Order: sequence, then structure tokens, then C-alpha cells
Amino acid sequence: MRPAVDRLSVFWSTPSLKAWALVWLGFAFLPTTINAFALLTEYQRTNQDIPAWEPFLREYSSGVALLLVLPLVRWSINHTPGWAEAPLRCAVQFLGTALAFSTLHLAAMTVLRMAAYGALGQSYAVDDLRDDLPYEFRKDLLTYLLIVLVVVGVRHLIRLSRSLALVEAAAASAAAQTMEGQAPPATAAEPARIELKVGSRRVYLAPADILVVRSAGNYIEVVTAGTVHLVRRTLADFQAELPPPDFARVHRSHVVNRGAIVRIDSRPSGDMDLTLTNGATIPASRRYKSELF
Repeated sequence: MRPAVDRLSVFWSTPSLKAWALVWLGFAFLPTTINAFALLTEYQRTNQDIPAWEPFLREYSSGVALLLVLPLVRWSINHTPGWAEAPLRCAVQFLGTALAFSTLHLAAMTVLRMAAYGALGQSYAVDDLRDDLPYEFRKDLLTYLLIVLVVVGVRHLIRLSRSLALVEAAAASAAAQTMEGQAPPATAAEPARIELKVGSRRVYLAPADILVVRSAGNYIEVVTAGTVHLVRRTLADFQAELPPPDFARVHRSHVVNRGAIVRIDSRPSGDMDLTLTNGATIPASRRYKSELF
């Protein structure tokens, strides 16, 4: 008994497994329990003579089947690209995984019911799949969509809370230094403005105004808060003019202003997505992670 309790304690102390256990409780166990009691009440009201255990067997078999296919949902969430990055691939992968989710859920549920009815000395009649599959898919599509929205939403809230905690910690540290009479760290002098040759014009920008520089063939795109300047230069040549502490190469085609980054989202592959102050999202390769951090 003690080893089983210890294993359960280890499981519940794992944040990821704990979160998915709560997902199953919220989307499977509680709804199926409510549905089972509702079905039992409905059968009693209509004077249908059925065993009291049957609604619970039918509903809980669906809940256990959902537990078995949750790893597919987790895999899909971790490997689906962001909507802004690849909307078509995201939609295709969502629909494909939803169809697989529904098919596996129905198959597991049917096998569990057949086994349970057989153990009780009864037979379970399988419905016509031509009618059953579309009906189950409509229900499972909504369940799958809700699980994805809740899990992704909670993950974003966790990232936001961590970012806010870092900001609050930095503010508290600065306030503590001020109260102790310590001068804040000296900042380097503002570098000279950078000259851009845009066609027949010359544009002068302060480095702090540049959010990101993107490679575009034989040109580069210098992005500021309100404008994109197309300049005939190489990315490496232009990066040499930027102050190294403030700018970092994060991709073979992107140099970003560190001060313009408001959020960093990691992918399972090790690559990242950087959200900038203008709302744009740019890719960051794991090959350049050492330059960013």
C-alpha cells in the first residue's frame, strides 16, 4: 500500500502530469458523472427498465477512453505551429488531429464497453458506424477544441505571470537600490545615428528606434515602430554598425533589438518565437540562442 501511495505522490508532484490530470477531471470525469445521473433520472421518469449501473458504465467508459487519447492532444499542442506563423498548416493539423482524436476515442470506448458487458455476462451492440462516426465526431470536435483552448490559454497566462514577476522583481530591486542611496548602474552613451541610403534619400535613425533588421535577398528591411526601410546592404554589414550590447543575431535572416522584445515563446524543437513591441512575431533559431541570452 505504501509504495502505491508514494508513486501517486510522485505523480501528483509533477507539474505537467498534474495539469493533464486536472484536464481529465474537468473534461471527462465530472461531465460523465453528471451525465450518468441525468440519464438514470431520465430513464426512471420514462419508466424504462434498465440496470442502475448501465448509465455509469456507458459514461465512464467514454471518460476512460478520453484519458487514453489525451497523450495525442498533448502531442498536438506541443507540435502545432503558431497560428500567425503558419495558419494553413495549423488548421490542417488541428482538423487531422481532431479526426484522429475522435476515431481513437470511439474505438477505445467501444472496446471498453464490449469488455465490461462481456464480464457481466451480457452483449454490447455496436451501432452503425456510418451514423455513429459523424455523431461522435461532432461531440469530440467540441471537446477537443475546448481542451486545446483551455490548455493553450493557461500556458499563455503562466508565461504572462512569469514575465510580470520578472518585471516586478526588477522594479523592486531598483527601488531597493534607490532607498539605500546607491546610484543606478551607469548607462553607455547613446551611439551615433545610423545613415540609411533609401533610394535617392538619406535617412538617419537612432539605434534605439530600430526594432528588427530582416534580410530580403540583396536588401535588408530596417523596421521601426512606424516604417520599414528597404536598404541595399547585407545583414552582416549592417549589424557591424549596431551597438552589440543592444542588438543580437537571433536567426540567419534576423537581427533584433533586445529592448524591443516583450515576450519569448519556446518551441519543443528548441527554436523560439519573439514578440516585439509593435506586435510582430519573428523566429529565433536555437543556433543563435547564445547570442540572445
